[in-house]
Amino acid sequence: MSTEACHAAGFARLLSLLGGPKTVVIQTHDFPDHDAAASAFGLGELLRLKGYDVRLLYRGVIRSHSLKTMLSVLGIDLKRVKTVAEGDLAKCPCIVVDGNPANTNARPVTNFLLGVVDHHGNAAVPDCPFTDIDVNSGSCSALVARYWEEMGLLPEKNVVTALLMGIEMDTDFLTRRVSRLDLDALYRFFFQADWEFCAEALKTSLSIRDLPSLKTVMANSRIKNNIFFSVINMDASQEVISILADFFLRFREIQVTIIIETEGETRHVSVRSRDPRISAARIVQEALKDLGSGGGHDYMAGGLIDTEAVINEEGLFQRFLNAAAKEQENP
Repeated sequence: MSTEACHAAGFARLLSLLGGPKTVVIQTHDFPDHDAAASAFGLGELLRLKGYDVRLLYRGVIRSHSLKTMLSVLGIDLKRVKTVAEGDLAKCPCIVVDGNPANTNARPVTNFLLGVVDHHGNAAVPDCPFTDIDVNSGSCSALVARYWEEMGLLPEKNVVTALLMGIEMDTDFLTRRVSRLDLDALYRFFFQADWEFCAEALKTSLSIRDLPSLKTVMANSRIKNNIFFSVINMDASQEVISILADFFLRFREIQVTIIIETEGETRHVSVRSRDPRISAARIVQEALKDLGSGGGHDYMAGGLIDTEAVINEEGLFQRFLNAAAKEQENP
């Protein structure tokens, strides 16, 4: 079925494929952010209203202060699995939200991938019965909000607040890749949500403990061909890496930012681009060949460097410069 057809009655088709109440796994991408958690929560609560038993699962780790606060305050029961779901859960239908197994950032945690709800581009359509992939939407939360609207239902306050946070975070407070779908959901939800908690949690996401990371990024920064590159050679929070990648894009002379964490349990990469000729997703995929994996949007992408990969700062810098140059040569 085409993406357009899914959009016309996405949730109704999903229900028909599920075929009646049962246990359903909803899985975020491997390192969930606010939009992924909100999308899983929003879809899960809608399925619960229809009689389903829902489990929210993810791989990886959560190192975001504000996301942990969101999960705790809003009662989002998102649980980690290291590889695959255990016991009978491994046989349950799995719906991946805000991720795509074809993009290597969400390997299914059960043996039955039923569907994918996503807004990321630069990946193949996954092989599963249901797909709702809208690359024009600024957030996956807006896609889930459309399911509630399709059913003629308004979520309860905690769900509305989560979806609002997902929309605001992924669109950088409505300044990045905003679609009509995002704005429609925001209009319906804003005054139904706890928008004060939303603003407080998202705008105070850094900690005093993050100050050494900020200093390190400045000290290790390099700029060449309108590209800002820096490494954080310490274990850093997810917020620091993402926020700094966004921050340095505010300089007029900078078109692409690349921030890399080279220490810690996971080694994250954040890439941002405001040059339409240069896709952040393709940069991170090209630069991390044989070193890790990555993906995302043309304007915002992320990746992971394998823990066993041998890396050095100069080599990483050249990899990303070459990837950006390749983008410009092949628009």
